[in-house]
Amino acid sequence: MGWRDRDYAGVGDGRGGGGFGFFGGGGGGGGRFSDNPLSWSPAIGSLFGIRIRIHITFILFIIFQLISSSGSLYLTFQWVVILFGSVFLHELGHCFAARFMGGRADQILMWPLGGLATVDAPNQPWPQFVTIVCGPLVNLVLFVAAYFAMTWGAPQDLVTWNPFGFGVIVLAGHSEIYIWLLVIHRVNLILFLFNLWPMYPMDGGRMVQCALWKMLGYRRSMLIATTVGMIAAILMGLYALAKSQYLLLVIALFGYITCHQERQLVKAGLREEDNPMGYDFSGGFSTLPDKTKRKGWFTRWREKAKQGAWEAKRKEQELLEKRVDAILDKVKRDGINSLSRHEKKLLEDATRQQQAADRKHGL
Repeated sequence: MGWRDRDYAGVGDGRGGGGFGFFGGGGGGGGRFSDNPLSWSPAIGSLFGIRIRIHITFILFIIFQLISSSGSLYLTFQWVVILFGSVFLHELGHCFAARFMGGRADQILMWPLGGLATVDAPNQPWPQFVTIVCGPLVNLVLFVAAYFAMTWGAPQDLVTWNPFGFGVIVLAGHSEIYIWLLVIHRVNLILFLFNLWPMYPMDGGRMVQCALWKMLGYRRSMLIATTVGMIAAILMGLYALAKSQYLLLVIALFGYITCHQERQLVKAGLREEDNPMGYDFSGGFSTLPDKTKRKGWFTRWREKAKQGAWEAKRKEQELLEKRVDAILDKVKRDGINSLSRHEKKLLEDATRQQQAADRKHGL
């Protein structure tokens, strides 16, 4: 019997109470506030079919920044607004890239350590790399555009012509629009460089894994990427301690724990392996060498991406059903409290996916 046919498959679906997962319930909006206030993540709307949720700790973070501001309250508010918008656009970059590569994007969760985009790109090196890199590219475009907007028409001797410089760009007259552009420039420069740090699961760490994936295979690339990520987390933590940057220290600890957990899951075989045959057959025989006249590279790339996405999706769905079935057997046998955080999150995601499929087919 498949897990969808079980009478308890709807457990923790987020429709009426606190759901599973570190950030609260699933479909409805992060669970009830009264169940666990620190896991509440209400939906604040949707854009392009992507549900947007904001975690309660992010709301508390904004309030704390405004209350503890030692300078201008308006400037602090300005910084928070631009930070929120820049991170949100960063996550939209991931979402649109995943859809372009033949995958899907369902949700963005905003929380104090950044944004979390729920995307499902084809499980292959290139689609995954494109999905990942488009997030930092959004920040790159924003900070370069802000820089040139600030310096447009200004005398050359009044401008520091170094967009990567952290010093103040000197212009004659600091108008309101200039202040906004300066904050946009600085925030997106920091986000761009920060996300390139090779600490899994940050974008830089995932890019390292994708770069090694095709050469070494999925398993070895993950082991190397998580090892590099743990080293990067230690270095970040030492810097944070030296500079008394406690939020950065929290991020470093989070990154180290995540890298260690991912490494253990890969070693235990709980992360999907790549093709053991060493060749990508996802495109069928069309991927084999052919001496006849071939289609253009872009046409072949799109066809292979679509075929690969379908095959990867089928394999992923089969694996998901097996894992969820085992988790539900564990629930029936030992109770809900016996599940680990990872198992709860997996069950929540699978339930949300099934609900979306049922709505699509009018069930």
